[in-house]
Amino acid sequence: MKNMRHKLLVILFLILANFCLSISAQAQAVISIFKKYGNDYGVTMLEASKELMKVYKIKTFRSIIFDDGSNALPEIRRAIKTDKEGALHIKESTKDGLLTSGYYQLFSEKANLNRYLIFKVGEKNKTTLIYVEGELTPEELVELLR
Repeated sequence: MKNMRHKLLVILFLILANFCLSISAQAQAVISIFKKYGNDYGVTMLEASKELMKVYKIKTFRSIIFDDGSNALPEIRRAIKTDKEGALHIKESTKDGLLTSGYYQLFSEKANLNRYLIFKVGEKNKTTLIYVEGELTPEELVELLR
């Protein structure tokens, strides 16, 4: 009986661990955009230095700018749709049914860690995608991005 209970607890733990890993992977769909397109021609990618990150209380800062994001836009929009699930704050603009800009304060399991996603499509499909996580408040993020 004790052995059966132990096996049941192990199985339950494995199911919960797998569930948590799948949630974590889903919350990072946008990160795959940086990895996939970061070195492409016509793309500028930036990851902030440790010194800058210390000053602004940032753990992660990634931005990617496509001169013409036409090819990547469908994938970017799908990633945003995945990552924005459960977001604390959402501000979006659409044109002809397509997302053209968005600001998202994403859910974080850690109390002192805020996660943000910013997206914009400009003229000639110039596309900007920014992912930030750290202790900074929404107001501090706005000030940083000015």
